Amino acid sequence: MFRGIKAFCLGAALAAAAPGLAQPVQPAAVPDASAADALANPDVVTVRNISRIELSPGVPIVDGSGNPLGTVKQVVGNTIVITDGGVDYRVPITQLYAYRTGAADHFASRLPKSALTAEQEGG
Repeated sequence: MFRGIKAFCLGAALAAAAPGLAQPVQPAAVPDASAADALANPDVVTVRNISRIELSPGVPIVDGSGNPLGTVKQVVGNTIVITDGGVDYRVPITQLYAYRTGAADHFASRLPKSALTAEQEGG
């Protein structure tokens, strides 16, 4: 008797899951010609997240307005130490992004300099 109940429950569970399993795969979106034209506009800026391997010492970092924050001093795990020559700031990599103008990538902080906390001496 219990086998019959187990079999019925298993069959019911599979039947309920079957419509979800049979969903068609949607094709990836293909940009049309108007999207390509829009991206070719020189006023369009492409923004992307970055990885820690893109940031080596000396890479300049700006704020969202393009004002210099400093340069990368070192990468410590998922934190970037930025120096402005006199003060060091620790910024999580999740707060940094890259944008492209012309043929070059530029690196920026989502946080303005006023929101950064200066690192203590020996910190």
